[in-house]
Amino acid sequence: MKQSFYSLILLFLVNQVYCQQHKTVYSSYTNSFLKIDQPHIALRYAKVIDGTGRAAQKRQTLLIEDGIITTIGPVSSIDIPAHYAIIDLEDHTLIPGIVGTHNHMRLPNSAMLYTSPKLHLAAGVTTIQTCGTGNAMEELAIAKDIAQGNQPGPHIVNSSPYFTGPTGKPHFIRFTDEKRIRDTISYWVEKGVKWFKAYQHTRPSDLAVIIDQAHRLGAKVCAHLCATTYQEAAALGIDAIEHGFIHSYDHAVDREPGRCSGSRAFRSNLSINSSAVKEVQQVLIDHEVALSSTPSILATQAEMEADPRDLRALAPYHVQAYQARKKRKKEQGEKWYFKPEWLSKSLAYDLQFFKAGGLLTAGPDPGIYNLPGFGDQKNYELFIRGGFTPTEAIQVMTSNGARSLGLNKIGTLAAGMQADLVVLQGDLEEDPSVIRAVEMVFKKGKVYDPKKLLASIQANVGSLHDNSMAYFGQKPPGKKAELFAPGIVSKADRHEFGITFSQAGDECYLGVDEGNRNVTYGFQLVDGVWSQAEALLPDAEGSYHDPMLSIDESRLYYIAHGTRTKKLGKKDANLWYLERTASGWSSPNLLDSTINTPANEFYISFSKSGNLYFASNKQAVIDEPYNYDIYMARPGKEAFDSAIRLPNSVNSNRYDADPFVAADESYIIFGSVRKEGYGHGDLYISFKTETGWTKAQNMGTAVNNDKHQLCPFVSRDGKYLFFTSDQDIYWIDAAIINTLKP
Repeated sequence: MKQSFYSLILLFLVNQVYCQQHKTVYSSYTNSFLKIDQPHIALRYAKVIDGTGRAAQKRQTLLIEDGIITTIGPVSSIDIPAHYAIIDLEDHTLIPGIVGTHNHMRLPNSAMLYTSPKLHLAAGVTTIQTCGTGNAMEELAIAKDIAQGNQPGPHIVNSSPYFTGPTGKPHFIRFTDEKRIRDTISYWVEKGVKWFKAYQHTRPSDLAVIIDQAHRLGAKVCAHLCATTYQEAAALGIDAIEHGFIHSYDHAVDREPGRCSGSRAFRSNLSINSSAVKEVQQVLIDHEVALSSTPSILATQAEMEADPRDLRALAPYHVQAYQARKKRKKEQGEKWYFKPEWLSKSLAYDLQFFKAGGLLTAGPDPGIYNLPGFGDQKNYELFIRGGFTPTEAIQVMTSNGARSLGLNKIGTLAAGMQADLVVLQGDLEEDPSVIRAVEMVFKKGKVYDPKKLLASIQANVGSLHDNSMAYFGQKPPGKKAELFAPGIVSKADRHEFGITFSQAGDECYLGVDEGNRNVTYGFQLVDGVWSQAEALLPDAEGSYHDPMLSIDESRLYYIAHGTRTKKLGKKDANLWYLERTASGWSSPNLLDSTINTPANEFYISFSKSGNLYFASNKQAVIDEPYNYDIYMARPGKEAFDSAIRLPNSVNSNRYDADPFVAADESYIIFGSVRKEGYGHGDLYISFKTETGWTKAQNMGTAVNNDKHQLCPFVSRDGKYLFFTSDQDIYWIDAAIINTLKP
């Protein structure tokens, strides 16, 4: 007995050490979206709808310790330990974190790699199943990044690319060979996919293979059906069916077996209370098939009325597409393809299925203006419109979703469950719109601020950068300089300067002031996720910064103190470079002695012709801060020619440095400290004409202010101007350059 007791103690201690070693370390970026950062929290006086379907409980206390709900019950029966942070929630409702089972991370023609995770979390959606995807590798990478604490977002249950029949969409995985399909399923399971999505043209024989192989490997299958009926899919062992009534082609007249065919008239003509409908529903219930309802996308198509939240969040292109679609609906009137009764019948179908004991879940199926998170909230409002009680609707959207996904630690509010929950301002039972009034979102006990999350995605959902994650997924800037990538690149607690991107946008290098020295960090974009910043020369001594890629990107230039012998105690700054090799960047190389001198040389850029532009104080007193000039050197056969000082139309008798030259040498932008400037230092621009460089002009208040502007860089595609301002990186639409041409 004693030996068993000590064994249990040892096991407990080992588990404690394991948990400590494997505890998620959240990045400063993720933490920047938190509202409260406390391991022990007490929520007091709230109304609780716990997700089980039972009646709401008033004046409840809920205790959270290290991401787990430890206690829940009436205020009068629970003592709150002294070390807990107490949040009083009179006139608030607590619900479990929403579990979405049809939550794509893309819109038509555009992924939402940056914005979708934040939209979901801000709306109280703490777990999603992506339910088919056009960008599986990116979504797998994002799921891993969120799990590691590198970015905020819901827990993601990843899905496969779409599978379809031999005549399905060409960009889907067509069923042409059984071995190929089985091998493809095995491949995606190895990558981390948990669910496989079959689409409309998948025949019963195709679906049988997909289900068999997925189940052999511990994965599940869902489907948007047409060629296969709901009853056929249930008999084959499918796990979930999407959308509900309107795609139940069991009821289609003149349907050909195994083909997506037949009249859709049943959507308008068939009674939901009919024995035919109930018979199909009972087959699904008997085979334990979950039905994933998507009322918000149906309402989108039937009503075509976006709310202001959608339009504020969407990128301009998608707002215009919505407005055009709304206009077409008005013009077509009753001829509009999606009939109003399809929505009401679908809601009635869902309620009947649920009341009969079916496992009903929900997701928004994002599209048009129906956005992640917002669409989940609209689902709740639509369920209430369709006759569900508040506790029933929350059960569908929380514990039922968790049950379908096989997740037993989320979905309800009870002791021992993971602290995924939503604080709503108001009484959800009295007012369905309270589902939108999200005040706090808890995920694993971390308390996120929905206002911060939503502020980061405004006017960016579905943008070019959201689709590709170029420039860290940020909304493109306008005609006034904006802070670039706050919390990722531009951080409040440090000084950033000198940024450069590759032509493809999949590499970024950044200079950072770490207080005692300056360091260059590199980021890499892989499968839609930017790596965490890594020091370019982790073993280097002293400062190295002002990174700049060469035009062909075979070299990365920077400045550092010291010589080829790496005597980094030397006072002057010199230009260095790294060569790109098959295994990464080479060891440091010192640039030609025709460029580097006993004075300071720094900040380098190149034209396509190979001409090198840089700053130096070699013709002034060493270290005199206001006597730097800009130079140009042409490439020679083995080294650069002697550098030539640019004319006085560019240089002044004060500080002129940090030159960035256009690839075609049509302009040069640089930092300068001049009496007529706005602040400590401004950006100036000079254009090259047939007669030489024009008189440099201040780039104006769209760029400059009373702080210090320096380190300009124009993206390789010529779209954006980056620079440092007040110790952070800013960017602006590079169209400003054309407005300054003389």
